[in-house]
Amino acid sequence: MNERRLHPFTVLRFLRKTLVVYLLPLVQVLFERNWTALHTALRQDALLFLLLCAVSWGILRVSSWSMDDTGVFHLYWRLGIRLDRALRGEMLAALTIDRPLLYRMAGASRLTLYPVGAVQKHTLSVCLPKADAEAVADQLMPLVNPTLHRPAGGERAALGFLGANGLSTLALFVLAVRQTRDVPDWNPAVFAQIQVNFLAQFAARWLPAGAAWLLAAAGFLLGASLMRSFAQTVHYTVWHTADQIGSRGGWLGHFECRVRTSEISFADVRISPAARLMKRWPVFVTAGGCSPELPLFVYRSGEEALFRELLPEFRMPPDLLARTEQRSLIFFAPAGIPFALCLLLTLVSATVLPQLTVTLLIPTLFFGALLAGAAAGYRREGLWLREGRMTLRRQQGLYLHCICVFHPDVCLTAAQSPWAASVGRTNLTLTFPGWVKLKVRSVPLRDAENFFRFMETN
Repeated sequence: MNERRLHPFTVLRFLRKTLVVYLLPLVQVLFERNWTALHTALRQDALLFLLLCAVSWGILRVSSWSMDDTGVFHLYWRLGIRLDRALRGEMLAALTIDRPLLYRMAGASRLTLYPVGAVQKHTLSVCLPKADAEAVADQLMPLVNPTLHRPAGGERAALGFLGANGLSTLALFVLAVRQTRDVPDWNPAVFAQIQVNFLAQFAARWLPAGAAWLLAAAGFLLGASLMRSFAQTVHYTVWHTADQIGSRGGWLGHFECRVRTSEISFADVRISPAARLMKRWPVFVTAGGCSPELPLFVYRSGEEALFRELLPEFRMPPDLLARTEQRSLIFFAPAGIPFALCLLLTLVSATVLPQLTVTLLIPTLFFGALLAGAAAGYRREGLWLREGRMTLRRQQGLYLHCICVFHPDVCLTAAQSPWAASVGRTNLTLTFPGWVKLKVRSVPLRDAENFFRFMETN
């Protein structure tokens, strides 16, 4: 059993957390604004940087890892205190291999191991060379006769929204520049070239420069998010074996996830307005403390064959409206309060400061959309037993989560306020291994009791 060194990028997390230490000496410069203070701050930063480099060198020098003949992964840490960890493949609920662009350039991979039942902060994350990370993953969770799939739904959906967002953001940006500069001889051919002349002329009648810049900034941030999503879904591959399910993909950065099927806590189909428009549904899987931000796969409406093959035990909640009699209005509070405040400010500005009215309409519409999502949750959120599976729907913002519970080790907690007890309702919280929690609000007490009886008999 030969011990090997960790990749030098292991200390990046340490250096990132100590970034504030470099900034402290520069605070004096901001107040004094003189070259002497700047020289002193730079000298202090240089000394701190050398000190942290020495600590980073010590971390790399005294830390190592190894794989023994029985397939056990060992991590050794001997800086100040001695801490050794050992993990077998049978102890893992999932593992991920993350290779952002910077890591790829340096030939590094971030390997994260999720022990069964461990919370997110107790996972084991190490930075290894690419070949070593793949070898460790194959030793701990080997892929035996995998069946591969190439779903293209997520890639096409992200590309479509990216193109639409790019056109609208470019139109708003040109409009903002036009209204800010107010050039008389502005050439309208700029709009014709990007085929958004009509959109820009229509918006120019209603949007002042401030609102146009605000929308352009929001569109730019949304475009950056969509670009990231598109880059992550390029060359996406999904596989399943007798005891595993996983996916890999990415363009600039690579990501791979392997999940042990027997340790899946729940599967989540997230329905958003964009998903409804494209009719492509992303499926997320949580196992222990592993909750990847990328969907396991995306399937198209009407083509559920891949879904049934990858997760044959999944059951969608029934397409029924929840019981809303005497349901709590707490659903509307998080979005309703800021919506009412923004609406009041908009109405006041219409008579006091009309030039801000359109700008104030933007956050009003935003919170109005969240309020519409809350109304959907008020009508749709609930829990049901279907074909021997616990299923539930819960609303978060604009996302409606359709969830099927897989893992039998789930803790149910019912919490009632005096008002909820008087009307026979309760908040039900499901706690899974890894302390992952799901909360369903204002559930009829008889439905919660059915869940408790189902768990007792199963």
